[in-house]
Amino acid sequence: MGYLLKLFLPIWAGSLWWMIMVAKVLFDKIPTAFLAGIVAGQLFHYLSYFSLGMSVLIFFHLFKYHGWSSAKSSQFWLILFIAVIVLINFFGIQPTLEALKINAQPKEVMESIFADRFAMWHGISSISFLVQTLLVTILMLRWR
Repeated sequence: MGYLLKLFLPIWAGSLWWMIMVAKVLFDKIPTAFLAGIVAGQLFHYLSYFSLGMSVLIFFHLFKYHGWSSAKSSQFWLILFIAVIVLINFFGIQPTLEALKINAQPKEVMESIFADRFAMWHGISSISFLVQTLLVTILMLRWR
C-alpha cells in the first residue's frame, strides 16, 4: 500500500496544480465566463471526489500500518486538515455559490445584486483550494 501512495500522491498533487492551469485556460478560451464557470465547476466537483477518496485511502493506510499512534504524526494532521478543507468547500462553499447563481436568475450572477457576495465566496473557495494544493504538495514531499 505504501508504494501505491507514493504513486498516487504525486498524481493527486499534480491534478490539483493542473486544475489551476485548466481553470485559467477555460476562462481565457471559452467565450462567456458563465459557460467557463460551469465547466470549471464540474471539474472542481470531480476533483473534490478524488481528493476525498485520496484522504480516505491515506487514513486507511495510516491506521492499517500504524494504528492510533498515527494520530501523533504530522502526516495524519495534514491529511485531516486537507479533508476538512475539501469537506467545507464541497458541502459549504460550493452550495452557497450555486444558491447565489440560482437566486440571480434570469441574470448571470456577476450581473446581479449578488455579484459582491458571489465574488467574496468565490475568493474564499479559491484560497481554500490553493491551501489544499499546497498542503497536498507538502504531504507528498514528506511522504518520501
